[in-house]
Amino acid sequence: MYKLLKLIVLGVLFITTLNSAFSTDFGLNLSGERKFKLNHNVGPNELRFNSSAPLEDIVGYVDKDAMSSSVTLDPANIEKATGTVVFKVNGMETGIKTRDEHLHGPNWLDAAQFPEIKFELRNIKDVKIVQKDPPLGRASAEATAVGVFTMRGISKNITSKVKITFVKESDFTKKRANGDLLFVEGTFSIKLADFNVQGTKGVIGSKVGKEISITYKLFYNAG
Repeated sequence: MYKLLKLIVLGVLFITTLNSAFSTDFGLNLSGERKFKLNHNVGPNELRFNSSAPLEDIVGYVDKDAMSSSVTLDPANIEKATGTVVFKVNGMETGIKTRDEHLHGPNWLDAAQFPEIKFELRNIKDVKIVQKDPPLGRASAEATAVGVFTMRGISKNITSKVKITFVKESDFTKKRANGDLLFVEGTFSIKLADFNVQGTKGVIGSKVGKEISITYKLFYNAG
């Protein structure tokens, strides 16, 4: 019996050590999950998409009122972060009304049948702390976000290079919003063919790039 108990204790210690080896701490003496929600008062939320093709370059954006997002994060275990970003297809704009109507139409993103585009964050990897200031309660990490991107009803696994900044609540931060703050920025690319976007005949590859780059800057507070 003693040997069995000893093996169980050693097993628990091994698992605990293993989990610790694969977790990264912001180093702010904070722990426990926080649930963050997108907040336009914290900062100017941006989600942009870029197309580069031989005949035309297009830069578009998502209206801030057409996006929503939440993140669950433990500042003592960044890798375990999860979350979602959702935006409405009809909230995507390129600066030309006719082009926007085509973008929302059935040959392209088909807002009528697939009104939303979604990214689900499953975890974070390759975390590296790049800035830490405990007296100010602020730290930043560069990492790779791992998740699932869904568009036109098709889901694909993707990764995104990301920078995450955590700011502990203070009298100064309360001027923006209550609770701890979180800033997330990054970029990733998708291929239109992967999501069955056929477009107008002859346009993809000439006026619209086969691959679209997406960049984002998102601001949250813990509620």
